Amino acid sequence: MKTGVLFSLIAAAAAANVSAQELSAQAGYASVQEVLEYGRKYQAIRTQLKDAGYRFHNCHTQVINYFVTPMQPEYLYAQTECTYSTPSGGNYSLQTDYAKVTIDVNFNQEHGLYREGDVTVNYMTVY
Repeated sequence: MKTGVLFSLIAAAAAANVSAQELSAQAGYASVQEVLEYGRKYQAIRTQLKDAGYRFHNCHTQVINYFVTPMQPEYLYAQTECTYSTPSGGNYSLQTDYAKVTIDVNFNQEHGLYREGDVTVNYMTVY
């Protein structure tokens, strides 16, 4: 009887070890907010914008609603748009440069994790 329990514990530990290795290769986050806080691509862009003198304004997340949950193991769950701005053109000018960062948030159904997808930046100048 003790051998059966020991074998069950070894099998469970081996299964946990395999899933932990798969999970580290398939890193993800527990929520959309964590993707915004810790996503590598967005953090790199955010740092570059801050270094260039842009100020953060706000972020707006739009969850994508499907009639039926997609069959793919990973699908687009939401898109977040964050706005940054910096005055340009001198002290008395009304010219402002804007940057809009769009972050795709994917959901992995197999692991139940959110992942950072494509991150794009659009720039515009308002006079």
